[in-house]
Parts: sequence; structure tokens; C-alpha cells
Amino acid sequence: MRKRSRVVLIRANGLLSVLIDSEAAMRGYVLTGDEAFLEPYLAVRDRIRGNLQELRQLTLIPAAENRLEALVPLVDARLAHISQAVELRRNHDEAAAVALVSSGQGRRLMDSIRAVMSRYISLEEGMQAKHDAEFQSSMRNLFATIVTTSLLMLLFALAFAYSFYRETQQRLKNLVHLETRKSLEIQERTNTQLQQANVTLQLSEERYRTLFESIDEGFCIIEMIYDEHENPVDWRYLEVNPSFDKQTGIHEITGKRIRELAPEHEEYWFETYGNVVLTGKPIRFVNEAKAINSIDSRWFDLYAFRVGGRDSRKVAVLFTDITERKRLDQALQDKYAELESAKAVAEKASRAKSDFLSSMSHELRTPLNAILGFAQLLEAGSPPPTAAQTVRLHQIIKAGWYLLELINEILDLAVIESGQLSLSREAVSLIDVMRECQAMIEPQAQQRGIQIDFLPFDHTWFANADRTRVKQVLINLLSNAIKYNRKLGTVKVACTTGMPDRLRISIKDSGEGLSAEKMAQLFQPFNRLGQETGGEEGTGIGLVVTKRLVELMGGTIGVESTVGVGSEFWIELVVDVAPQLAASSTMPAELEPQANGNPALRTLLYVEDNPANLMLVEQIIESHTHVRMLSARDGNLGVQLARAHLPDVILMDINLPGINGIEALKVLRADPTTAHIPVIALSANAMPGDVAKGLAIGFFRYLTNPIKIDEFMKALDSALEHEETAPARADRSRPRDG
Repeated sequence: MRKRSRVVLIRANGLLSVLIDSEAAMRGYVLTGDEAFLEPYLAVRDRIRGNLQELRQLTLIPAAENRLEALVPLVDARLAHISQAVELRRNHDEAAAVALVSSGQGRRLMDSIRAVMSRYISLEEGMQAKHDAEFQSSMRNLFATIVTTSLLMLLFALAFAYSFYRETQQRLKNLVHLETRKSLEIQERTNTQLQQANVTLQLSEERYRTLFESIDEGFCIIEMIYDEHENPVDWRYLEVNPSFDKQTGIHEITGKRIRELAPEHEEYWFETYGNVVLTGKPIRFVNEAKAINSIDSRWFDLYAFRVGGRDSRKVAVLFTDITERKRLDQALQDKYAELESAKAVAEKASRAKSDFLSSMSHELRTPLNAILGFAQLLEAGSPPPTAAQTVRLHQIIKAGWYLLELINEILDLAVIESGQLSLSREAVSLIDVMRECQAMIEPQAQQRGIQIDFLPFDHTWFANADRTRVKQVLINLLSNAIKYNRKLGTVKVACTTGMPDRLRISIKDSGEGLSAEKMAQLFQPFNRLGQETGGEEGTGIGLVVTKRLVELMGGTIGVESTVGVGSEFWIELVVDVAPQLAASSTMPAELEPQANGNPALRTLLYVEDNPANLMLVEQIIESHTHVRMLSARDGNLGVQLARAHLPDVILMDINLPGINGIEALKVLRADPTTAHIPVIALSANAMPGDVAKGLAIGFFRYLTNPIKIDEFMKALDSALEHEETAPARADRSRPRDG
């Protein structure tokens, strides 16, 4: 029993020491953030409850057991308090952690633990003294019994027994002395540790105070005041730092209530900070407040959180004056609004300019058509004009064609800049486009004595671009290479595939070349680089339009030039694959050409400017002997052929030279002779909005590239059946072509 009491005392003092070490470790970590301070606490954290349970098992005194039962919730609360402070500090919420440590809850818990543990140790020490007394009494009784029963028989051993008794007594005294000395040493060590903990706590308090008074942010702790019925009635300032005075302009505020300072804000305080007290959830918000003794408003960024535990009525408020930042933000917003307004004005002016140029370009065409037409009639009239008249007519015609070119290029530029240019991006065969360009440009080269060399193009080279616009770009670059070349000069046209996803077409001339200064001005509108007084006519717009078109098609344009040697203009376009049938290449049985019977010959008109697409549809129709195909390369010709031949079905591309497919459909629908003909759209414009728009304006079907044979033939047969069963068919007369 005496040994058990000693073990209990040692364990009790050890538990108290561990709790004190944990308190000191937590405070050091909260103040410094150094994980090394937590090592003593982490080493024993998981063993504290086990040590307490062992004490409960070793304790046999009911009163001491009651003390341990009272100690359990205190220890749990202290461990939870330490853990909360550590977690706050680990989450970088230093202010909350410091506030939690400074709340005094930990100190009160430790005082309670010390008091309970002290009473427990006193009970165990009393029990130990009792055991010692009982032990001594038992030994005396044993000795008396031995002496009484053995007196007659063992008188000769009296001296030995007495000696033994004295020796036993001395040993007992020595043992008691030794145990007492050990207990005193343990107590002394405990006192030393308590002193060290107090020193650490004082240092922590000093550091907290230094931090509290030195931070730039305003900081205060406020407390909700309740009446005798536990109803919140007011708020009181408990503590403020110097930055609070500096930022708010309020001095000597500690202990004062909100009703004394700003009763008009009372409701706002209960709504804002009262919610923090009730829920324990921190809040962050921006608030505008009037500065003291001033009409100016100040803006504050505030962060409020509850301190002192679940039942606490205290709230810590950390705030920063952000007035200058708010003013800067407002200035930036005002500036942004000004810029948006200026941008809108500029865009409106740009649209007005583009609309004006477009309108004027169209208005100028009518008188220009008369000037050129009558001038040519006079030139070819009878009697023929005189030599002087011929010279004058040549000047009129030359100026007219130049003016027409200028109008066309201004119109192109206006459409591009207004964002209204629509492109038909599809697979374009470069060899086909280059052959057309060669046929158009070679007479001009021969007329000027320029040797033009088209290097071989691979038939597998396809670019994802608008066919009409690619041809426009190449014609412009080829025409410039011829116009600004030297006499008997050369032009070389080549195509290379240096990059995996790009095709480069280069046009190299042997002209005078461009200096670095002229190169910098190359793509400026109406800038002819000093050629205004030269013999070659030009507008200074062609290269600008060319550059914009290439970029709209996802390509790039560049130039390399050497003065006295020549220039090389190049464009790069996105690589595409050759047009091919869709994956479903098998033809359904009901769409196969009929082996028996002799169905009436039906006519399909295909309006398309891409030769590859024309060839593809032509090959599909080839096996259907009851259908013949006519083709047109632009919208105007398509309308003329439709009126002349009255086909059974029209297949229409959307993006066409002249008028586009939508405009052509409107013309056909407005003409009673063609209004009944079903028109199927076949286009690379495959967005859902394009399809819905096409069906809404009256296309019979809207098909997209690449062609699916079964879908294409079903649409064609459906259109033919619709045209054949239309009520107006019996009243229509169809011209027959030889």
C-alpha cells in the first residue's frame, strides 16, 4: 500500500508537470509560429488521458477518486483549448490564436487543475502517512506477540530480539526519510518548472502586448452587455490598440459604451457583431463611416471574430482604412466608363464611315457605268473618232477603269472593317486556283514583257480558306509583282510545305526592292510608298485588303525585300484535306439506280464556285441515269440558269461570288416561274445557328459538308418527289433543251 501511494504521488506530479509543459509549448508556438515549441506538447499529448486513467485505477481513496473525476473535464477542456490555439496558428490566423491565449481561459483552467491536483496529492500523502503509521503499529504488535509467546522459551534471545527491533526501527526511519527526501525533490522540481512556465507566460504576454501595440491595423475587443433578464442592451470597449485611435480619431475609448459614442449605430452593431457572438462565425465586410469631427466618409475593411469560447460575449475586430484604395477604384471605374464611352463613339464613327463608304461606292457605280459605256461606244463608233479624240477617249476610259478599281477596293476594305464580310471556309485545291490565276495574269505579264514562272503545284495541296478570296489575294500580289517589276523582269511563283499545318505560297519578283523605311509603311491604307508620281496606277489599298483577307482566313502574310534585287511576298494558309465522301459510303438499296423502267429525265442545278465540290457531286449523280446536272459558278448565273431551264431541284452553296445563296433564294422565291422549285442548301457553314437560319428563310433542306451519300440522296429524292406532286406542277410548262 505504501508503494502504491508512492507511485500515485509520482504519477500525479508527473501529470501536473506535463500539463504545465504543454501550456508553455502552446504559448511559444502561438507567438512565434515555430514548430519546435510544440515538440514537448506533441510528445505527451496522446499519453495525458492514459496517465489520468492509470491514476484513477491506482487510487483507492474515495475522496481522491472524486478529485480525479473532477479533474477529467478540466484536463479535457485544457487540451481542447491548447489544440484550438495550435490549429488557429497553423491556419495563419495569428490574431485569433493570440486572442484565444490572451482570453485568460487557459490560465483559469490551469489554476483549477493545480487546485484539484494539490488536494488530490494532499489526500494521497495523508494516506501514505497513515500507511506508515499502520505499518509501524503492525510491526510493534508483531514484536509484542513474539516476545509474549516466546518469553519463557526464548529468554536467551531477548538481546537478539531487542537488537533486531532496534535495527528494524532504524531501517524504517531511514526508509521514511528517503521517501520524504524524494518527495521534496520532486516538489522542488515541480516548483522550478512552474517558475519557468510563469516566466514563459510572462514573455508571451509581453510579446502579445508588443504585437498588439505595434500592428498598423486597428484592433479592439468589444463585449456585449446583458441586462438582468439576459437581454442584450449595449456594447462596451474592453481594449483598443494605438492604431485604433489613429485610424478612427477616437481617444480614451476603453470602458465606454456605444450608446455614449454613436447611439445611431446601435442597431447596426447588434445586427453585425451580435450575429458573431450568437453563431461564432467570423465575418469580413467593408463599411463606410463618418470620420470624427469631419464630414468626410472613411472606408474600412473589417474582420470580426468571437474570442473566449462558446459562451463568450466578446468580439475582436481587426480593421484597416481603405479609403484611398476605394477612391482609386472609383477613379479607375470612372476612367473605364470614359474609355467605354470613347470606344462606343469610335465604333459608331467607324461603322458610320464604313456605311458611308459602302453607300457612296454603290452610288458611284451607276454614273461610272454610263461614262465607261458611252466612252467605249464612241471609241468603236462610226465614223471612227479622230486621233486627238481617240487619245482623249483612252484617257477617259483609263481613268474610268482606275476609278472602278478604287471603288471596288474601298468597298472591300469597308466591308472588312465593318466586320460584315462572310467567308466560306472549305477545302480549296491550290493547283486549281493557281491555274485560274495563271490564265488571268499571263496576258498582263506578256503585255509588259515579264517572264512569269509557275513552279509545279502538287494536286494533293488543299488549304482551308475561301476560294474566291484566295484568288483575289493571289491576283493582287501577282499584279503588283508585274506592275512594279523592271523591264523584261521575272516573277516566280512557288508553294512549299515547311510546316506540318501550313502551306506557303511565295511570289518573287526582280523589281527595285524596298528599303527598311518603306517596308515599315507597306500595309498602310492609301500609302503607295512614293509611287504616286510614277507611271503605274494604283490605289494604295490592295495590300491592306490582301492582308486583312489572309488574316481572316487564319493565315499570315509577309515580305522579304532587298533594294536593287527584288521582293518576295508570301502568304501562309492552314492545311486542309482533300474533299471526300463521308464515312457512310454505302448507298441504301432504295437509292440505287433502277435497273428496270425508264423514269423521266430530271434536272439538278448545282450552284457552286468550288470545282472540287462540283466534281464530287457530279460523280455521285453519274450513276443515276434519270438525273442530269447543270452547274453555275456564281449566284447571278445560277438564277439565270434556273429561269432558263426550270430545273426540278436546285443545290445551292451559301457563300458565292456575286450574290450569295441566301440572296439567290430570295430572288428565286420572288419570281413566280421559279418559286415552286425546291432549293437544297449545301454549305461548309455547319453551325446550328446557320442551319436553323437557312431552314427559316425557305431552304427545302440544309446539308453540310462533307457530303453523306445516303443523306444527300434522301434529300434529293424527297425534293424530286415534292416537286413532282406539287399542285402547281400540272399548270406549268417546261422548256425542252436540245
